Amino acid sequence: MKRLLFYIAVLGAALLVPLRGTDVGKLQPVGLVQLYKEENMVFVVTDTGDSGCGSTVDEAFKNLEDTTSGVVFLDTADFLLVSKNAIREIGELERYLKKSVRVCFAEADIDTTEAAEYLNVHRPSAQLREGSGILNAQTLRKENGRLIMGR
Repeated sequence: MKRLLFYIAVLGAALLVPLRGTDVGKLQPVGLVQLYKEENMVFVVTDTGDSGCGSTVDEAFKNLEDTTSGVVFLDTADFLLVSKNAIREIGELERYLKKSVRVCFAEADIDTTEAAEYLNVHRPSAQLREGSGILNAQTLRKENGRLIMGR
């Protein structure tokens, strides 16, 4: 009986293990995601230099995945920059980003790599899980060539 249970457990484990995995070398770990809108298009840009666009958030992320040479890994994202004209799309991000992502407002002209470095030191207080509390998020802007975060 013990042998039978052992063989069933081994067979179950073999069936649960995926046949194909993701090559770790192809992963593109993201630290920061930027979301903004221009006219009727939604843009998603990462600190890895990858970007996607579409008429909806879903289309923008699909385009991001399709145009990135590797596999975009969003579970590592700690920060979200949102332009004020893309506030309505924030709710759609919950299926792509973890709820502990720190949020701040910023316009499209902010360099995402530079912003990620800055935000690692000056962490915004608002989080994606706060819902409407995000409206009180700080704003990241560039003044005299330097990034500054304030209200």
